[in-house]
Amino acid sequence: MEEKKKILSRLITAVEIEALMREGRNEEARQCLMALLDKEPNNDYAWFLLGNLYCRGQLFREALESYNKAKLLAPDGPAAAAVDWVVEQLTPENI
Repeated sequence: MEEKKKILSRLITAVEIEALMREGRNEEARQCLMALLDKEPNNDYAWFLLGNLYCRGQLFREALESYNKAKLLAPDGPAAAAVDWVVEQLTPENI
């Protein structure tokens, strides 16, 4: 039962952070993600969301780091494709 509560809590938190991002409240979303990752450093989806947030700001190097952490934790998760996309975006100007 405790494990189900943990999973539900993680889902609610992710949905809340995604809502902040959709509303353009990126700094709030970043702060929530950082707080979440402080508590749960192995939360692959939080690392993926952080990568998405960095991509929005065209911070591709930071996005790649976040996506790589997510991919390491969940090799078959959504970060796998995101890593490839970010690598394509990297140019000498934004490295």
